[in-house]
Order: sequence, then C-alpha cells, then structure tokens
Amino acid sequence: MNHSEKEIVKNIHLLAFGEKEGKEVAKLAEDFLALPETISISAKRDEMIVGNVLFTPFSFNDWPETKCYLLAPLGVLPEYQRQGVGKELIETGIKHLKSMGVDAIFVLGVPTYYPKYGFVPTDKQTPYPDLLTMPESWMMLELNAGSANHLSGKTIAVEPFMQPIYWDTSGRG
Repeated sequence: MNHSEKEIVKNIHLLAFGEKEGKEVAKLAEDFLALPETISISAKRDEMIVGNVLFTPFSFNDWPETKCYLLAPLGVLPEYQRQGVGKELIETGIKHLKSMGVDAIFVLGVPTYYPKYGFVPTDKQTPYPDLLTMPESWMMLELNAGSANHLSGKTIAVEPFMQPIYWDTSGRG
C-alpha cells in the first residue's frame, strides 16, 4: 500500500467515526498500517475507496500455534453507509483470512451488527478483561471449526492496540 492509499484509509476512518472518535481511530489505523502483519481490505465504488477494514494478529500466550486475528477498525464513508459496503468488507476479510488458514477472528464491536456475519459473544479474554463491562460486545468467529475451543488465558494484541482505553467498554452503548 502506497502513502496516498494509507492517507485515504486514514481519512475514511476519520470520517466514519466522526468528531467524537475519528481522530483516535484514524491514528490507530495509521499505526496498524505501519505494521507488516496488518491485513488491509478496502472497498471501492466508482474507482474510489469508500470503506476499509483492518485485521491484526491476536494471540493467546498459552496457545501461540492457534492463528487468530482482531478485526478493527471497520470504517465506511458516511455517504456510503447502509449500502452494503461494511458487509462486503467483512465477508471479503473472512474469506481472505480463511484462505490463510486463520483459526478465529475476534472483534470488540456493536453487539447487534457483527452477529449478522457469524460472530458470537465469547468468554475468551481480552488483553484487559477487567475493563470489559459489556461482555456481549466481545465476539469471535471461528473459521476452523473447533480450533478455538481450547483457547484460554492471557491475550495479546499488536502493540498499538495494547492501550487499556481501547478495551474499556464502560463508556460505550
């Protein structure tokens, strides 16, 4: 991904998340894009990028061989929201990660949105389990049936995502 594409992706997340969260999410997207292991998937309409989703590695200390990713952030330009762009991004991402042999995808997100794509609430830990006050917002999609059953214990996200603020659900809802 070249510099101008990275700027477009940052701007999508800035606008998608609005005044309240946009700057913070755009910075997080920028930090994720600087990591070689980040998977970035964009959606276009009329040759213009209108949405983006990022996937970063997510691991369990005691189960390093189980291949997991974290979905975040997912952003769609406001004028393209509710037109299937988010669905396209999630479905394309799932297909891509499945082709890579990924076992599970995790997301901390809107509990009424992600279940449409097979995500279900999970009791697997976040990096800061004490900050998860909305457990229904922590979800998982198993791509390899049964591969996540054994997962337990401490988890680690990529460095930019290891800030407690990103895992605190007390102010959401």
